[in-house]
Amino acid sequence: MKRREFLAAPVLSLAAPALSGIEPRLRALAPDEPGTIRVTAQQRLHQDFVTYVPGIEYFMLGNGEIQAMVQHVPDRSGNLPQTFIGLTIFDPERFARKWSTFLFDPERGLGLTKLAVIFPGKRGIAVTPENFTSIQWTYPDGIPTVECAWQAGEIAVTERLFVPSAGASLFRDVRLENRGGTTLAPKLYAALLPNFALFDEIGPDAATRTVRAGGFAEATLQSLDGATEVSGRYDMTVTPGPIPPGGSARVRLVYSIGSIGPAARGGTPMDGAAFDRLVAATARWWEARSSVRTENELVDRLLGVSRTGLRAHIARSGKRDSGTWMYNMEWVRDDVMVTIALLQSGMEDLARTLLAKLLAKSVGDDGRTYESSRWAGFDYTELDQNGELLYALWTYAAWTGDMAFIRDHWERVVRLAEFPLQERFRDAGCGLMHNKREYWERNDSFGVQDGYELTYQFWVAFGLEHAAALADALGGKEGGAWRDAARAIRNTMLTDPKFSLLEEGHFIKRRTRTGEWQRFMIPPDPSRMPPGSPMATNPKPLCEPDLGNVIPVMYGFVEPSGEIARRTLADCDTLWSQAWDFGGYPRYNTTSEPDPPAPWPLATLFMARAYAETGDWKKFWRCLEWVGKIHGGKSGGWFERYGPSITPPAPPVCVIGWAWAEITSLVVHHLAGVRPGLDALTLRPRLPEGMDRLAATLRVRGVPVTLSVARTKGAPSARVNGTSVQPVAGAIEVPYGSFVPGGATIEMEVA
Repeated sequence: MKRREFLAAPVLSLAAPALSGIEPRLRALAPDEPGTIRVTAQQRLHQDFVTYVPGIEYFMLGNGEIQAMVQHVPDRSGNLPQTFIGLTIFDPERFARKWSTFLFDPERGLGLTKLAVIFPGKRGIAVTPENFTSIQWTYPDGIPTVECAWQAGEIAVTERLFVPSAGASLFRDVRLENRGGTTLAPKLYAALLPNFALFDEIGPDAATRTVRAGGFAEATLQSLDGATEVSGRYDMTVTPGPIPPGGSARVRLVYSIGSIGPAARGGTPMDGAAFDRLVAATARWWEARSSVRTENELVDRLLGVSRTGLRAHIARSGKRDSGTWMYNMEWVRDDVMVTIALLQSGMEDLARTLLAKLLAKSVGDDGRTYESSRWAGFDYTELDQNGELLYALWTYAAWTGDMAFIRDHWERVVRLAEFPLQERFRDAGCGLMHNKREYWERNDSFGVQDGYELTYQFWVAFGLEHAAALADALGGKEGGAWRDAARAIRNTMLTDPKFSLLEEGHFIKRRTRTGEWQRFMIPPDPSRMPPGSPMATNPKPLCEPDLGNVIPVMYGFVEPSGEIARRTLADCDTLWSQAWDFGGYPRYNTTSEPDPPAPWPLATLFMARAYAETGDWKKFWRCLEWVGKIHGGKSGGWFERYGPSITPPAPPVCVIGWAWAEITSLVVHHLAGVRPGLDALTLRPRLPEGMDRLAATLRVRGVPVTLSVARTKGAPSARVNGTSVQPVAGAIEVPYGSFVPGGATIEMEVA
């Protein structure tokens, strides 16, 4: 193509939208009429910008200073399949869309992030579906690593991608193994083709043998091994040396971002010794975190990817996108889920950072919490978030013993506790809180009547109970009033003849202010609902059952073996695979869904936690197996929902952190049964059918607590630091004062 022709194509394609208004006039012109314009090409963003295609997996890495995503698209059936194996990096302090990440190219997508093996006189070989072997998580020295294996002729290629525990770098450790019969001399090609929307100063640095990009951000690619050449604008070629038959060579590539280390202009590139020190420090960091092993492949795999994801998606400042490449916003309730899971994972420093951010940024001067990075009006405030954050603060104090943090933020805690009890929310008659928005964020435009939402009542009562305990521990005067309010809300929820949130022996979602059970969610103007959605087409959309109804069961608000728990789960179980054939639970009865019916991993994990609490192991395994098998289950890159969307087609759906948090709580809180309190550690492990042992090392009060649990046919028993303790109802309490300097060693046998 001649230069002027190359330039003409994008110019005309960019002009096409502007010309659309005169398109009929252009078509009316005769072919030889003066002024005829022929638009021969149309610009199209590379299909990699789409976040969701069938079967896609996203492997996320991160350490607070850098985030990376490895994309795997096994389904090649579409007209324009996405990059089979691709890579991008981004800054966790700046929320992004997929197309605004650092390695997304508008024409090639993530295509040039693939490596290529070059043999003398031949074209380079990159990974393809035909030469691909596997991609999976591995944990060498405990470090979460994405391992991708493929074949380049007689060279077996194994890429291992991971991040250090600190520093804005991603490591791509490549092993080239000669499986042929002769000595080979391959070269490894890599490119740094950065996003042109962010970078405009791009090119090789011959002095440091790196490729650098500068602009709104900075990025660098370097190799630590072999003879490295940089050329052109983006290109790096590494010659590791001849590889004899059966031998191997190693090439370590380093991607760095920001203005520190090798990414700084004029900065010093990393060397092999620094790499080794970082790897050793990273192994020590992960070794010091909590761990649980169950000898069940599914449970251990899901917990592994969840620990990795929890660390990966949080910025150093505590910022976390509630949906990576999707929402670009934050919610208190989402951060609370993650905070509790961080504590359960032994990442208490991150939990503290997240809580400090929440109290400083997400709680207003009046105690109102924000959601979707904004403040809602009083009618639409998500009142559950106040109780959830109170519970998270209590949980932090229980796991860490850091009452100084609570004391330093006590004024904020008081505002948080008092906010839902204002007269504008709390009815004097029944003592419940009302508004016009429900837990899943539909409001009166969807048919939500002013009334009392179960989850709001539960979380406020539950949060106040735990806030009262904090007040008592600090010698505050507020504990009595909060405890009284919590007790009153609980009593109304469970026993009031008119306003209890029970019907037919099970929890219900909502009552109106007159006490009527709101069973239908009828929008005042169905024509304003998304066209074709169940909410727009059903004359009486049902809002029951609702999976929020099982949350009180998950947290033991009612007796797990009691009739309320049993009936509530039976009611909600009717939603399994409600309007599709591949399993999973939706958030609520999909006849009132503003999108096409689809299952949600979050809702399915709510049910798994409730089934674990009540001991229904058949249903528990059904939930967990579904989460593990649905795409995203291999990488841990679960989506919000698994179905088409109407509302709207953009923003895109992508990876959600909820599943990581809920899986962690499922294993630590319900299976291992590790439940710290303010004065003692409660342990109530439960082994599901098919699981005979569990071993855990968890950080509690800054020291390791080692727990081993085994199934017995005899009577349950326990030993704490070698001393026998008799379990009561399957649980023991270990006062923190009984911890030895090295922590505590606990052995339990359960039926």
